[in-house]
This record gives sequence, structure tokens and C-alpha cells, in this order.
Amino acid sequence: MGSDKTPLAIGEVSERTGVNTVTLRAWQRRYGLLKPQRTPKGHRLYSEHDVERIKEILSWLHKGVAVSQVKQLLGKHDVVSAESAQNLPEVAMLKDAVMRFDARFVNNCLSELTKNYPISTLKTTVLDPLSDWFSEQNTDVMKMCDSFWCTSLAYVLVHCLHNNQKASTKKPCWMVAVQGNKAHRVYLHALLLQSKGYSVTVVEGAGIGLAALHKTLIEQHTEKMVIYSDCSFTASLKREVESVLASTVLITELLGECRLIHPELVNSATLSAKENLEHQK
Repeated sequence: MGSDKTPLAIGEVSERTGVNTVTLRAWQRRYGLLKPQRTPKGHRLYSEHDVERIKEILSWLHKGVAVSQVKQLLGKHDVVSAESAQNLPEVAMLKDAVMRFDARFVNNCLSELTKNYPISTLKTTVLDPLSDWFSEQNTDVMKMCDSFWCTSLAYVLVHCLHNNQKASTKKPCWMVAVQGNKAHRVYLHALLLQSKGYSVTVVEGAGIGLAALHKTLIEQHTEKMVIYSDCSFTASLKREVESVLASTVLITELLGECRLIHPELVNSATLSAKENLEHQK
């Protein structure tokens, strides 16, 4: 798909790079990082050079460079200044705002971050460090801060997931969150799947019925089913998960801490995935 002579629509570029269309537009409008051409109707068209530039931008962001500092570093592959690579200022700002219970600032800041950074970069540079830090605090007030942070983050991530959803995608995926999970972790993984080109439907709090859903998804030609849990499975749920993972018709994966708790299920999912690939050949 695409050559130097074949321009790419913004949706195609998003699928190839994992950067959603909202972020691509922000990089152009706010930071001047991209200069796509336009069709007579105003639609953006990107070249292979633009795609390579996006990959370079991503490499700097993954190193911890703020998006506002990236433009001056493009083309300088061998140098990252200590100042540029420091933690994003939003980390300290969000931590302070959460401890002040400033809901408006937290929501606005998180919303802006989801527009300016790919979710994979945001996860490693901001969201995971803050989530880990708040979860490690032991005082009553800090436990309340942790709850406030998790709730605020989940709200923004849900909004982001629905805003970025592509109705025309060819890769439908269902994520089923079973048992007790923190919602922000579920939707963070859903956004990571979305960045890979999937249209993700999330079901929270599922306990039983996985086999029935799995059968229906096969009939609907769904491409992937993901079972998410940060807890150990009950005996009955584990049996149902095992039966679903044994299928070679629909790609089914496990995500969350359950992968560490039940490694035997991960092995089963891996074998089924290999069989599924062989079946497709």
C-alpha cells in the first residue's frame, strides 16, 4: 500500500503508524511537525516521507521528549539532551492536581495528552508511572487520591476510545473484562488494541457466558476476542476460559495479570493461535 507516487489518506497513515487521526492533526496544527498536501476538497494526503517523519517523531517521544520539543530535534538521530529527555512536565502537574482534588485540571490535562501523544507513549511516560506511584501510597488521603486518579483516568480513556473508533474498520475486536478490574487498565489496553487498527467493543464485569459470546462472535466473523483480568479465575470461569482458548476459529487472547497467575492458559492460547494461523493458510 502506498509508494512515493501514491499519496495516503490520514486513515491509512493512522493504521500504518499506530498514531490516531486526532493526534496527527494536532501535530500539524499545534506543533508544525507535519505538512501534508491537500485534495481540492481539503482532505489531507501524506507521502512515504511523511510516514518516515512520523516514525522519527515517535522515536523521540518514546525517549521521553515532550512533543513541543521534537521539531528542533528532527534529523538529529544521535543526540538527546538531558533537558529534552527529562520527565514530561505533565507528570508533576497531574500528581499535584490529583492531590489537590482538582477535577477540572486533571480531566483537561489528560484530554490534551491523549490528543498530543500516541497511547503507547502516554502509557509508558505518564500513565503507568503515576498509576504505580498512587497505588503505592498508604495513607487514607492518598488512597482517596488513588481512587480519584483511577476514576478520572478511566473517564478520559473511555471518551478517547469512543472518539477514535473507526466505524469502517475491517478488524472488529471484543474485549471482555471478567471479575474485578480497575476500569482504567481495561480501557488503556483497549486503546492499545485500537491503535493497532481494531474496532474495540468493551464488556465490563463479565462472569459467565464467555462460551456463548465466543460462538456468536465466530458467527459474526469477528477477528479477535480478548479476555482481560487482573485476578485469578474461579474454577468454573477457568474451565470456560480454557474451552474458549481451545478454539482455532477465532483468535482469542488473554491480557492482564491473569497471564502471570495462569501461565498454563497463556500456553494454551499460544498453541491455539498457531493452529489458527495454520488453518488460515
